[in-house]
Amino acid sequence: MKVKDIMTKDVIKISPSIGIREIYNIFREKNVGGVPVVDNDNKLLGLITKTELLDVLIPDYFGMVTDFLFIDDFGALEEKLESLPSLELFIAEDLMISGLISIKENASLMKAPVLMNKYNIRRLPVVDADNRLVGIVTRMDVCDALFNGKGRH
Repeated sequence: MKVKDIMTKDVIKISPSIGIREIYNIFREKNVGGVPVVDNDNKLLGLITKTELLDVLIPDYFGMVTDFLFIDDFGALEEKLESLPSLELFIAEDLMISGLISIKENASLMKAPVLMNKYNIRRLPVVDADNRLVGIVTRMDVCDALFNGKGRH
């Protein structure tokens, strides 16, 4: 079985110029955890997940401290986040993971879980020979194929 046999073909995708609020609305309304970013020719540029949305809200210096579990009240930081006008300036191109892991549509089904486990990712954009987005495969797609012997989509 090939990746193209189990992938979701009707993929919600966005352009690099779409704003952060619209991205958030897509996640909320479509109940997806990640969306590929493509150019006008449908070539894969990157991927945005909920993690990238949240990273915008967390100051850089938080990454230097390993344990915040002892803090119960972020007080001033939370007040600052509520009034962040610069949030509207972020677009998909600023947030997306570029140089991401993708998989070719004709790859063996078993390559998908190997890549997912190796890179600890939940979804793989599926591309054709020209790097054009043709689908997406998730962990659940792989499980369905392995347990039921067929794809969902």
